[in-house]
Amino acid sequence: MPPKRKRTSARRTTAVARNLTTRTVRPSSRKPSIGKTATPAPFAAFGERIWLLEVPFGQAAPGATWVPQWKAHSYAGPALPPALASFASKPFSYQRWLEDELNDVPGPPPRSIVAKEPRRGQYEGADAIIAAAEAGARQFLLADAPGTGKTITLILAAIEIAKSRLAAAPPAKGPTRRPHILVTVDRPAAITVAHWRASIAAVHAGEPVHLGELTNYDAQRPRWLIISPDQLSKLLARNGKPRFRFDVVILDEAQLYRHVDTKRVSAMRRVARFADTHDQAPFVIAATATPSHNPAELTYLGPVFAQIHGEDPSAWDDVGARMAAMGLPLVQRYGKWTWNAEAAQSGALQSESTRVVRRWLTGHTPSLMLHRPAEWGEAPLEPMPVELSAAEQDQYRVDWGVFQKEMGLARVGKSAARGRAAIMRFRQKAGMIRVPYTVDWVLAQVAAGWQVAVSVEFVSTAADPIADALAAQGIAVSRIYGSGRFDAEAERLKFQHGHTQVCVFTVTSSISLHAGEMMADGSRATLTPRIGVLHQPGYSGIAARQRLGRIHRDGQVGEWWMAYAENTIEEQVAGTLMDRLRSTTDIVGGDTSALRSVAALLGADWLPETALTETV
Repeated sequence: MPPKRKRTSARRTTAVARNLTTRTVRPSSRKPSIGKTATPAPFAAFGERIWLLEVPFGQAAPGATWVPQWKAHSYAGPALPPALASFASKPFSYQRWLEDELNDVPGPPPRSIVAKEPRRGQYEGADAIIAAAEAGARQFLLADAPGTGKTITLILAAIEIAKSRLAAAPPAKGPTRRPHILVTVDRPAAITVAHWRASIAAVHAGEPVHLGELTNYDAQRPRWLIISPDQLSKLLARNGKPRFRFDVVILDEAQLYRHVDTKRVSAMRRVARFADTHDQAPFVIAATATPSHNPAELTYLGPVFAQIHGEDPSAWDDVGARMAAMGLPLVQRYGKWTWNAEAAQSGALQSESTRVVRRWLTGHTPSLMLHRPAEWGEAPLEPMPVELSAAEQDQYRVDWGVFQKEMGLARVGKSAARGRAAIMRFRQKAGMIRVPYTVDWVLAQVAAGWQVAVSVEFVSTAADPIADALAAQGIAVSRIYGSGRFDAEAERLKFQHGHTQVCVFTVTSSISLHAGEMMADGSRATLTPRIGVLHQPGYSGIAARQRLGRIHRDGQVGEWWMAYAENTIEEQVAGTLMDRLRSTTDIVGGDTSALRSVAALLGADWLPETALTETV
């Protein structure tokens, strides 16, 4: 048991990095408006509260009033009546954030949360992040392996940094505000938001409570906002500027933000104030076990690269262009930066280039990056060849022939969209042929006493038929796939508590399916050992590593099998991917030789690398 440490805002003095500027915070004290005031809205009398409700579309909310300027149902009173209690805003949600803005008093805290004592490694990781913040850095990359406890590490660091930054700011005019922390999470939000909410509450529950806090749970604690990438635009005003100022921003699964030509990335960069000067920006912690395929995809670290090199943030708006100008072997193809022709043929050149970028982060004192492998080793990964029947082999050859013809036409017409579509259709058909074999394998594992995780990439040709076939055999199945079709967190908990024996899922990150997981209410997941199968070998190393971490985490070893059809192109693809996953340990811009090899096997080497990774 690691020794408990004292919690204090006072941190040790740390040498300021040579090229990092000293941090001076000038937060705005003006409370942002959350809507126009012309439309009548509920009024809270003394002792009452304005409640903003989360009412599902089409459901009645008796007694509540729809307020257009708030875009929410609302109710005023000392407490919600029973008919509306189920619609109450959840702690740390966007709805609760607005509700607290209206009331100036925090709403009800999370309930049934058991305090969680962090592990020694989580304290040490938090110390590394805090040291970077104290030295004036504006960003930090936490790249620990999946399942090593990054969430608690991030929470510990964010609390200390946010409090320290607010304390160091000049006195604000008007009411003293609490520290503000934003967390962006991956999908499915029903699971990832709930996980973060419980983890934050568990860490706070373990903190010493001062007398002044007994009557108000959150009075002296940071204000947390947990939001999905697709909701980030809600944090922007009509003029595109951020509506709120955060002291700390956590980008969980930061690899989601590596492609800058998307709405959610544009919104994130505005909310996190990427264009602000180094001394005015919030402290951003990027957290991911799989940062990128090549250094140019580290676009979400552009501001700290600019700071390291003593440049204005705008100089790194296009990270790939700036890296290429500095001599890295990168070139722009189809609007995205990737390895140039020389580097594409040389794994050694790729590795050396990624080491250069990594040294930008680790070469400072204190370091601006932390990567720690899982103490219990890499996830075991074994091949699972499938011997197709003669009829299935014939069908596979037909599908392969159709794919080759379609890919040839796409190449002649230089249609990347047609090429992508051909790859997806072929993968769907190939995976569909093997569904009965995956079902039989899962049945055998359940009979042997395992709980089984089945990772798939397509719904109609894999997830549904596998789950339906298992259910027809009397096997209880949790389904985490299909947008809005199932309650993802309820399905996950059924698997974790042993009410279902199998979980079929399409997500690649941010869910826990491992044995012995501690739940928010203090209960634990079953200790039944987990085993997993990758029904469709993915082409992205980032996605593959993330999937392996769903059951291989927090000290629990999760064994995985990669399925493929013998004597087919799938066998060659699976072999390439398995060799790469076993050999690579580079976590900042990995060698993309596996992607190039797969592309060559498929006759898709004329397409950009993202044509393979984006079909996932």
